[in-house]
Amino acid sequence: MTCSVWGRYSRLLLLSALASASFGASAWAVGTPLAPPAVYPEGTWQGKGTAVVRVLDRLDAHVEVLSVPVGGEPRHYKNLDILARRCLQRPPTRAPDAAAWLEIQDTHPGGASFKGWMLAAEPGLGVLESSVYDVRMVRCEGDDMAPFLPPLPKPVAPPPLPEAAPVDEGAGSGAAPAQPDQPGLAVPASPTRPATPEANPFQPESDGTY
Repeated sequence: MTCSVWGRYSRLLLLSALASASFGASAWAVGTPLAPPAVYPEGTWQGKGTAVVRVLDRLDAHVEVLSVPVGGEPRHYKNLDILARRCLQRPPTRAPDAAAWLEIQDTHPGGASFKGWMLAAEPGLGVLESSVYDVRMVRCEGDDMAPFLPPLPKPVAPPPLPEAAPVDEGAGSGAAPAQPDQPGLAVPASPTRPATPEANPFQPESDGTY
């Protein structure tokens, strides 16, 4: 029984201390404004020296990942010639994506060809129309080259918040604040209840006798 009472008393003390701490923090704490994170502008790309593509041969279901140097000789794979003109990737502060300007030629008689941008995040925008091969952009890698990333913008912190006004200690005592008398208004007095009349000794009884 003693342990139960002591445990309940300890919990009450802990709750009281937490309430006092939270009240003091809300009354006196002033928030410190933080600068937003530094982010590259939208539409910023970093040039890279190598384009990485994935080639699927539909005839034997073989998948090959090829590294194609930008501006170099075409990369040969079976009946495909793949030439990379540019390879761009998003900076670290933007959503990951990579794009490459590719020139692809299927050397089969009447084979398909492609010339344009392929995006890793949206492969449906640039497709090699071939019944044999499927080519997808994977990523950019290698050394940095033009275009280079601009300097990362320096964020500016917002102005500090105004300090909170101190809270009157008597506000939490539970006493209602005194209301000032309004001019021109009179507080009506409580009506006085009439006293109960005493019994009249000269009042006849119900049988007519006094």
